[in-house]
Amino acid sequence: MLKTIVAFCLVNFTSLLASEIYKKEISLPIEKYYPKLKKAIRANHMNILYELDLLKKFKKSGYAKRFGKDFNKNHLKAVKTLLLCNGYVGNQISNIDPDMMALCPIRLTVISMASGTQVVFIKSDDLAKSRKVQRLLATLDEILIHTIDLTEDKYMHNAYTDDQQFIGH
Repeated sequence: MLKTIVAFCLVNFTSLLASEIYKKEISLPIEKYYPKLKKAIRANHMNILYELDLLKKFKKSGYAKRFGKDFNKNHLKAVKTLLLCNGYVGNQISNIDPDMMALCPIRLTVISMASGTQVVFIKSDDLAKSRKVQRLLATLDEILIHTIDLTEDKYMHNAYTDDQQFIGH
């Protein structure tokens, strides 16, 4: 019985996470898309805190040799992870609910494979219990999607502030 309950919980938890992953197929190869994405990130008032070429790091760390035929079975060409921050949102969230800072920074992953380039991130707006934080995160998710689409100058339209006001540009 306990095994059944644990299995049920794991399946439902996995389903929850899967529904929160945003994925976008990009028509450009990663070499052309990635510099444009970084430009859009800056234009949308976010900072790149850290960049990691994950596949390159795995190879350099000896994982290809260690895992042998089990290494990179999907034949990914590149996996680049960016840690991002929007200072306004981070500040507002820390003012409202410091526990929600667990969502900062934002992780955006760009994957190059034989079929093309895709960008993925975990949407976070449904994770907040506070309506204020939920609204901030929903707006941030919207900005990230615009950024992935290379739309520039999106900055917290209708963002919620701690004093019950909405802001917009």
